[in-house]
Amino acid sequence: MSGRRFAKLIVVFLIVAMLSAFAFTGCKATEGKTEFTFVASQYSNATEPYFTDLIANFEKENPNIKVNLQVVGWDVLVQKVNTLISTKQAPDLLNIDLFSAYVNDDLLLDASKVISPELKAKFYDSMYKGDEINGINYAIPLISSVRSLYYNKDIFAQAGIANPPKTWSELRQDAKTIKEKTGIDAFGIEMTDFEGEAFFSYFAFGNGGGWKKDGKWALNSPENIEAFTFMNDLINTDKVTNPKPTAINRDELQKVFSAGKLAMLMTANFFPTLLKTDAPELNYGIAPMPVNDGKPQTALFVEDSLMVFKSAKNPQAVGKFLDYFYSDKNYQDFVTKEGFLPVTKSVGDAMSAQDPMTAEFIKELSAAQTYPVTDTKYPEVKVEAIKSLQKVILSESTVESALNDLQKMAEGLK
Repeated sequence: MSGRRFAKLIVVFLIVAMLSAFAFTGCKATEGKTEFTFVASQYSNATEPYFTDLIANFEKENPNIKVNLQVVGWDVLVQKVNTLISTKQAPDLLNIDLFSAYVNDDLLLDASKVISPELKAKFYDSMYKGDEINGINYAIPLISSVRSLYYNKDIFAQAGIANPPKTWSELRQDAKTIKEKTGIDAFGIEMTDFEGEAFFSYFAFGNGGGWKKDGKWALNSPENIEAFTFMNDLINTDKVTNPKPTAINRDELQKVFSAGKLAMLMTANFFPTLLKTDAPELNYGIAPMPVNDGKPQTALFVEDSLMVFKSAKNPQAVGKFLDYFYSDKNYQDFVTKEGFLPVTKSVGDAMSAQDPMTAEFIKELSAAQTYPVTDTKYPEVKVEAIKSLQKVILSESTVESALNDLQKMAEGLK
């Protein structure tokens, strides 16, 4: 064998050896990664960039963990998750508003066994217990929001009204005056599957009613019948609301308000964050939710949660990620960007000290009520409640008949 040929063989051997070593090393690194999937709800245009950056930084600090992120819009979220579950591709970590249906199907882990004791101690006790069913935390709180009345000060001035309404009688009179003097829709109502349950709650809670009483469904209570009769009168008798409450969702109504074409709207404390971008010149005010005359002041708060599925192969990695996400700096950055209220005490204290409005919103939570999310039948009841009120609004049923049918349906669920 010539020296030249021998040299060529040596070079080929070295190249093959290097490629083999590279392939083996690459394969080993890939196989050594601990992966999990995180399906996050899209709250705004800031959601995906935030989590993308957070995960990139987390993976730098934890090179053996890979987080596969999917950010999904609320309008298709439930359908997306149900499809993933039915095809045996359930996410490891999910952010959504309702979790009881997944508990009913025995799909979730006890979250207290996933998170660290240090993280558990950070949460407000009431919010942490709010994700508890039969003594087990199948979820942990992610964010909270409290709902208030947003009103356009310029439209109020144009109608000659000095202050926002505190009671239903004031609300009705103000709405009539605004409609008569300005021609602008006075009060926004949405009754769609996007967030019709919120408007169900506004009216029911505002009259001392609600979803349940003493642990039992009370959907056709006298208080609820009176509340939704009042709602229907605003829509179909007084005609002071947006024209089609069954065809426009909350986000679309917020855009109408932002454009100065709606005088009043009940929505969440994240709305000012959107208004800073969408309508920075809008002259608006914020007031407590109006209640029926003589009824105690109340409010609606909503909490979204994080949950870990039993099918998760690496719950320890999920727990490590949650510790990272809920660190004060990272978590405060998230709730600030999205305009939510925090669910951890340390961030709540810090944000309250920085912003009087946030402090007031957090204070409102003490008197607020929420949906019966820990009842595993609630997801089905919620859907039917919205359909029932849609029938009322569309004059396909009376209030009493619709609520009686709803009550029978809820009581018949197993």
